[in-house]
Amino acid sequence: MSRLSKNIIYNLFGKGLLLVLGFVAVKYIFKRLGEDALGIIYFTYMMNAMLTAVLNMGICSTTIHEVSAHLESEPEYIKDLIRTFSLFYWGVYALVGVALFFMAPILVEKWINLKTMDPSTAIYILRILGIASFAALPTSFYASLFSGLQRMEFNNFIDVITTGLQQFGTILILVLGGNLLHVVYWFAACYGLRVVIYLAVSGYFFPVRALVPGYSAGIVKRNWNFASRMISVSVFTTIYTQIDKVIISKLLPIGILGYYSFAQGTVSKGTLLADSISQAAFPSFSAMFKKGDRTELISQYRKLQDTICFIGVLIFAVISFALLPLFAYILNEETARMLLLPGILLCVAGLLNATLRIPGVFALAVGRPGIDARQSLYALFVVPPVTIFLIYSLGLTGAALSVVFCYLFIYFYSVRRICRECIEIPVWEWYRHILKVFVLAGLTYGAAGIVLSITGIFSISSLVLAYTCASIAFIAGAFLMIGQELQSTLYRFRKVLKEKIGGFINE
Repeated sequence: MSRLSKNIIYNLFGKGLLLVLGFVAVKYIFKRLGEDALGIIYFTYMMNAMLTAVLNMGICSTTIHEVSAHLESEPEYIKDLIRTFSLFYWGVYALVGVALFFMAPILVEKWINLKTMDPSTAIYILRILGIASFAALPTSFYASLFSGLQRMEFNNFIDVITTGLQQFGTILILVLGGNLLHVVYWFAACYGLRVVIYLAVSGYFFPVRALVPGYSAGIVKRNWNFASRMISVSVFTTIYTQIDKVIISKLLPIGILGYYSFAQGTVSKGTLLADSISQAAFPSFSAMFKKGDRTELISQYRKLQDTICFIGVLIFAVISFALLPLFAYILNEETARMLLLPGILLCVAGLLNATLRIPGVFALAVGRPGIDARQSLYALFVVPPVTIFLIYSLGLTGAALSVVFCYLFIYFYSVRRICRECIEIPVWEWYRHILKVFVLAGLTYGAAGIVLSITGIFSISSLVLAYTCASIAFIAGAFLMIGQELQSTLYRFRKVLKEKIGGFINE
């Protein structure tokens, strides 16, 4: 099995376990602590996600790119890079931690809309949970080292262990009668434990001296062009992709932010496959491009893009059909009905997002971050005004619709440039292929959804039957559409599987 395939499997396994663990904890927090507690926790998640996203694409993408391409040829350069970037991350963590401590009262009093929680309690929780959760900044840097090494089993194992400990500990605390503060202290301890484990495991691959923060002007100069563009992409992208939750936190009660964030977080797990493949593909693409192996690079791109597109439809379709019973079980029926339409729209947005992952990492791997930088700058002026208008007019449905609009804008701008300047294929060829996927999905799953709406039967058995029938039709049509690269891989896989099964039977 290739290193790329192994990394995809590690990512899928790790992120899949995190998905299940997250559902369990949310159910207990909502039932035992209420919607304000859920909202405060997701508000800190939102701040953490925004800050981490800004730096992840900038410094972490640079780290993955440089480690995967230069570790063997320039080991001393990589050591200096690690020291310089770790200094940056720990410095930023200290600054934002101090800033949050002093800004917490302003956020609670001027921005967050509480229903039942005392403001002083909210301030205290925001300080403890927020500062602890920002430890994800240095953690993400150490995780990028494993990605650059193409050893993603380590970061997935660490994430699963620490998140599992966090979620199971939360459940145990609540079962034993603990309160919100006990949960917050436990969350903070687990965030600290995670970064300690990452640092310790990093010492297995790199000398301790390389992990001690330091500064090298040569590192900054060499990586400034790529990293600065990626940071600008991250800043702009974070603003227009997180603006929906920011606006909800201001215009609507904090509990509604918790509901919407949970729905968006649930649906976003549909990009599990796309995330796993794109994270594994980035260092692989970078290494191929460095070697000048463009034929294999394009073949790999086509195969991975087809995999994400067609399997992505199956994944987001099952999420759409499962939304109502899942939300009703974890939250309640009234909230589930309120979140159904926004959830379906978020599934559409998630599929659009998934289809953009491989073209995006391809552009980064071939050294064209400027495409994302320019697109993010334009989107900063287009997406937020539309988002504010839609949320003000349509509430949560408008928020979900704004996410769809966001990815359609990326379809309009970035895809054209990536096809023309990086992949070197006609733009209409890319659009035509994606359009066929969406048309097939509409004719199969869309028809099944219409039948369910007309009959008004939404029992679990009817949802399963509708999804199964639609999936059979979709898979039959998809096999006729996939490219030659993926077809060849599937035929080889079937042949190997058949030989293994035959050998097992003969034994």
